[in-house]
Formats: sequence, C-alpha cells, structure tokens
Amino acid sequence: MFRNKTMPNNNPPLFSVLIANYNNGEYLEKCLQSIFNQTYSNWEIVIVDDASTDQSEVVYEKYGNHSRITIIRNNKNRGCGYTKRKCVKHAKGDICGFVDPDDGITPDALGIMVKYHLANQNHSIIYSTHYICDGSLQSQKIADYVGQIPIDKKSWTLIRPIISHFATFKKLNYSKTNGISSFYQKAVDKDLYFKLEETGPVLFVDIPLYYYRHHASSISLNRHANLAYQYELTAKIMTIIRQRKHKKVIDYKPHTRTQFVKAIINVAIYEFQRRTGIIPIVSFIQSKFLKGINSIKTTIKKVVKLWQEYSH
Repeated sequence: MFRNKTMPNNNPPLFSVLIANYNNGEYLEKCLQSIFNQTYSNWEIVIVDDASTDQSEVVYEKYGNHSRITIIRNNKNRGCGYTKRKCVKHAKGDICGFVDPDDGITPDALGIMVKYHLANQNHSIIYSTHYICDGSLQSQKIADYVGQIPIDKKSWTLIRPIISHFATFKKLNYSKTNGISSFYQKAVDKDLYFKLEETGPVLFVDIPLYYYRHHASSISLNRHANLAYQYELTAKIMTIIRQRKHKKVIDYKPHTRTQFVKAIINVAIYEFQRRTGIIPIVSFIQSKFLKGINSIKTTIKKVVKLWQEYSH
C-alpha cells in the first residue's frame, strides 16, 4: 500500500504552476492571466524558457519582477523533456501542475485540485478533464477521452481512458521517481504520468478545469501527432522495462512488440537527426538498427549506444 507523509492541513499548501515555454510568447500572457485570476491564493509560477526566439522576452520583461514568478532560461534549446524536468526542479510547492504556455486554466482549478489532494493524501496524480478550444481559446467541447483509470490497471496498459489536463501531482511522489526524462521531445507528460503511477494511485475529477488550445503549432497535434505517438510508445516500453516481470507484462499491453520496436527506431532516427543535423539515409538505418534486431532488448541497446555517441 502506498503511504505518504501528511501534507499540511493547517496552512494552505503552495501550488507550483509549471510552464515550459518555447516560442509561445503570442499566447503566454493570456496563460499567465488565467493563473492570476485563481480563487486559490497560495501559488507560484515557475517558467523555464527553452531559448525562445520570438516575443517571449517582452512578456518576461513585463512580469520578471513579479514576486510569485520565477523565470529561468536555458542557455540553448534543450527540448521539452529537459525543460519540464527543470521546471519541477525549481518548484517549491507541495503540489505541482503543468500548464502549457498556449493554454489556460479555469479560475477555480487550483482550489479544486488542492482540496482533492488534501482529501486524498496517498494519491500521486489527481487530474481533471478539459475544454478543447479553437485557436482563440474558445471552448468547442469537453474532452471525452479522459477518465478514471480502473484501480487494477495502469494508464500505460490502456488506450482509453487516459490521464490528461489538468494533471496535478504531489512533489513528494515525484521525488520517489527518477524524474522526467530529458530525452523526450514529445509525450513528456506521458513519461511523467507513467512514473508517478508507480508511486501511488490516481484520481479523476470529472470537471473541466483546463483550456486546451488546438492550433497548427501544437506538439501533440497535426503533423506532430504521429511522432508524439512514437514517443508515447517508447515511454510505455521504458515503463514496462521498469517492471519486475516485464517479460510477461509486455504481452498484456494493447500494442504489439513490432509496434514497440518500430517506435524505438523511429524515435532514435528523429533524435539522431535533431542532434546531428544529418538526415539518416536507408543504408545508415540498416547498418545501425535493422541488422541483427530480433528483440526489443537488442533494439534498445543499439539505440542507447547511438544516443551516447551523439549526446555530447
């Protein structure tokens, strides 16, 4: 059974709103305003900027001296996983939650989440559903794919329901994991959720508390969707590997071993191109990956070796 140290009940716990920003200056101020409008008062904002080249700096200059806002800048573009990991590192709150810089939260979002965390001390993640919005952040509908994960299941074993926005977590539970992987460029939240599920049960609050903007640059949408899915499958296989009985566990999942292997290869190719600027050709792919691959374990060993070669 999961046991947590008791969170403070006498004093309102500090809620850390975490924002990983890269070139979303167009939307960032509206996101911040949704946090300023909260009915719950004990919060902080931690922004980590991933070397933005747009008008984000204008927003930072405007709010840089705000007593509740911490702004940290990466010295170069590091990617989503690295940046979100850094957000949590600098969070001082008992409860944390990511808000994307192009999205927003409802005025009662923090207050509702704090109430549920205090009432459910052993839960690692407490999450709501969200409004799906257009490019102007006008609500179109409520997401129907978010829901309670059955008590005898983990989210990574299911297609639906999923854990999604507004997902909040206890910093204490996060400290029991090895943290968000700096490797992931997409599906970073999935990596976070899968790890937190190993530290405690999860709870779904069936209230939309988050405004999720759909626009052309969204990481998980449009042209990014397939690659994000490949990263998600990679996060799932890494979760399976962490299980003591992973050889048996893998056969219970709603994906085939072939899908997992293809995902690992596709992500590795993308990472190679991103880190080196070289577009892998067919002969390179065959020499580095496809020859001798007969298992997921072999694939991962080849991928890890390549990452080590080009990670510096």
